[in-house]
Amino acid sequence: MHAGEVAGDSYGYTGTAINLTFRLVNSAPLRGALDKSDGLVALAASTWFYDEVIQHHASARPKSYRRVFVENKETRIHAWISRPDDPYPDRVSDDDVIPDRDFEERYVDFVREDNSGFELFKVARRRGSRDYSFDKYYVVPPITRRQAATSAPELTGAGTDSANAIAGARRVLLLGGAGAGKTTFLTWLANDVARRHDEEGPWHRVVPFLISLRHFSETNLPDDLERLLAAVAPALAEEKPAGWVTELFGSGRAMLLVDGLDELVENRRAKAQRWIEKFVRSYPDARYVVSTRPSAVDDHWFVDTDTAIGLDRFELPELSRPGLGRVIDRWFAAAADLEPSAEQQELLKSYPQRLRAELDTRPNLRGLVSSPLMAGLLCALYREDQYLPRTRRDLLDQALDLLLARWDDTAHRGMAVVGELDLVKTEKQILLERFASPMVRRNELLVPRPDALDRLGEAKKELRAQAIDSGQLLQHLLERSVLRENPADHKIQFLHRTFRDYLAAADIVKRGSLDELASRAHEDSWYEVVFMAAARAREGEVADLLDALLRRARRSSTDRSTADRLKLVAAACLEYADVVDPYSRRLEVEKAARQLVPPADVQQAEMLAKAGRFVVGLLPGPDELTGPNRDTAAAAVLRTLALVGGEEAWEKIRPFTAMHQSTVVEELLRGWRTFDFSDEYAADLLSKVDFGERVLNVHRWGMLSPLRHLTTLRAVKLIGDLALVSDRDGMRPLAALQRLRRLEIASNEIVRDLHPLADCAVLRVLIISGYSALRDLSGLKGSPVQELRLLTIGRTVHGYPSLGTLAGTGLSSLTIRHPGLSGGLDPLPADLPLTELAVHNRADSRSLLGIERFPLLAKVTVTGVPQPKEIAALCALPGLRHLVLHDAHPVADLARLQPLADRLDVLELRGVDAPDVRSAMKAVGGELTAKLRTRAHS
Repeated sequence: MHAGEVAGDSYGYTGTAINLTFRLVNSAPLRGALDKSDGLVALAASTWFYDEVIQHHASARPKSYRRVFVENKETRIHAWISRPDDPYPDRVSDDDVIPDRDFEERYVDFVREDNSGFELFKVARRRGSRDYSFDKYYVVPPITRRQAATSAPELTGAGTDSANAIAGARRVLLLGGAGAGKTTFLTWLANDVARRHDEEGPWHRVVPFLISLRHFSETNLPDDLERLLAAVAPALAEEKPAGWVTELFGSGRAMLLVDGLDELVENRRAKAQRWIEKFVRSYPDARYVVSTRPSAVDDHWFVDTDTAIGLDRFELPELSRPGLGRVIDRWFAAAADLEPSAEQQELLKSYPQRLRAELDTRPNLRGLVSSPLMAGLLCALYREDQYLPRTRRDLLDQALDLLLARWDDTAHRGMAVVGELDLVKTEKQILLERFASPMVRRNELLVPRPDALDRLGEAKKELRAQAIDSGQLLQHLLERSVLRENPADHKIQFLHRTFRDYLAAADIVKRGSLDELASRAHEDSWYEVVFMAAARAREGEVADLLDALLRRARRSSTDRSTADRLKLVAAACLEYADVVDPYSRRLEVEKAARQLVPPADVQQAEMLAKAGRFVVGLLPGPDELTGPNRDTAAAAVLRTLALVGGEEAWEKIRPFTAMHQSTVVEELLRGWRTFDFSDEYAADLLSKVDFGERVLNVHRWGMLSPLRHLTTLRAVKLIGDLALVSDRDGMRPLAALQRLRRLEIASNEIVRDLHPLADCAVLRVLIISGYSALRDLSGLKGSPVQELRLLTIGRTVHGYPSLGTLAGTGLSSLTIRHPGLSGGLDPLPADLPLTELAVHNRADSRSLLGIERFPLLAKVTVTGVPQPKEIAALCALPGLRHLVLHDAHPVADLARLQPLADRLDVLELRGVDAPDVRSAMKAVGGELTAKLRTRAHS
């Protein structure tokens, strides 16, 4: 098939055109011939055919094509067979062949299927667990950065897109409290990475490995990378090609997801931390996400800095009001989808709006359901009889009552239960309490089935159930309680750790073991147990518990850290306990809490906030904070105030708006989340903040309108599908930002028109990155934008902006990555008054031919060493003074640059390591050597 001149490659034909043409010629006769023939089908296509036919072919990612392997081809990918009207597959953009591709695809498919859903708390009134689709029911949570970033950071305190942030950070320690959804999030991330394995974007060719540490409470983690697969996908371990896992980590394509660092006892946790450190240091280019409760790790453990490799800290924040609303909506949507009755479906669909309205009138209750777990509990209770609890204990008590009693005759009606046991709720609860407390003492989350039977044998003594066989008893509890069995290894666990801690606390209080609680209260794994015990205990018992905690704190005075922890735990218990008798004991705790003000760090702040509103009056203002750690202390005070909330906290926050350090600004933004992104908070508090050059991340439409009050805000990054114009009233919120000079639109597949930016009077820099539906750039003609960075990812071959639509814009600087530049710069309009141009295509997929049409260019940036014809074109630029080359390999090819010696003032090489610098100097020659600047890989 030939038309016009063929632009040859190293094999004498255009490899890309061949591969694409193969997809177009799957006619019935050819398919029949291929089915019957053992021969090799070869096809050469010209560039004309590629430009005029193939590029206009409609495209999308296919799921089922018959493959034909092409042995000799430039692109080193499989060719595909399809009908002319079929879409074609995503291209492989890397130079190297993927070794063991077939096995990799099988493994990625396994990860996707194995992590395809998640549990929603008791949506289904039936035995066992059920997985719900991530796409349909999961609310992907935002995350916030835990520690201050370096110069000109992106501000994430108000929340940012989690996948975007993790992709950018590469190595992440993800912190989240009880019920925050850490395990579900990592499961979703594994699924999302696997689903997008073949797509362009941050997860292109990334291979995830999800490890749950709760399964390694008694066994060692795999020291050898090649043994990692046996822990993740044992069914595929025997088929693994030799060295496959090591190759993935070495090439940076692996993502290791480690869930539950806090679920190990202290000595095993330390070993796991060393295990993580070893892999990160050995394979720093791979990706890592490690989840834990904040209290389980030191704030200084393995922190990523400018001088040392480590993990960036991010947090799963408490649910904001909009976030809680979305969780409620999805929970009831899942419940309605399971209902066969149309009448019940309609009723369930009416509940979310009613529940949200009631929550708006009960702000104190909102604080109880700040995590996805608690939100699910609330939904289950509201579904039954529209009940709204008043305290955390009430919420958990009612949830247990629902699971152990009220659903017995409804959710399990008609279900065959072994032995048809008839246990009342009280018996079940006592059994579960006695089962839970040894798990807490041993820091267990999973119990082998034989051990579970033995423990139930002990637990049932002196109960009516002691005559029942332990196996029957266990089966009954698995079917009608908060216990569940892991199908893979048949280990027994609680539906959630919160239930384990709550039931164990009840057993410990009943046994009068308050001294045991005090003796373990400094351990992070016991915090929730102590709090639950304070909630379950009677007023005198609470006083005794607080006394025991304070006595132990005094005895630990030589260990300041332990003493402070005990005082904080005692203070937090005050909010959980309804009454303390004698009242003087409460006053003693409040006095001890004053010694911990201001909190030393964010972790102490979060614990202090649990004590409730009385701490607001203890906290200092900014003028009372001094010393070198003033910023850190201010951030900790703000975290406490935001978590406590209320009008008094709001007033206390106001003076801190005069502090402009990044840590403080982040906490002020985090406070905005707590106060529901209210317009009043933005106008009253954030309007006084100096944002400097910091970039504010915005991930939801509701944040845009209040931004008009942020009078110093100069830079915004919109992440996700956020419109530039309101569909309802035509409002253009960005136009109200009077100082907005820099805007990034990232991963946005709904913005198709840039005309709304014409109203942004001082906007100078526009960045379009990630997936984008933007095709028409003509809207920039009426805007003041001078610098455009066009770094989009197309899901299809023509899924990129049309460069011709830039005609008539006043751009002086253009940074671009675009497949249309593979043959030269002719697609760029010649009327662009460019003084700077950076082409970020790979060296083998870009050409600088045609650059002479931009005579004002003074600085040019490209990847690789330009070819002789490109250098000739560069020589035609009268004003060229600065040339930047990324990854200029092989270094010897730099000799080609000598014709530019008398034109350049600066030749800058980036990505050249120290051993190559001398070779580079020799290659460029004496005159350019004096102008050479180098920068190694970062």
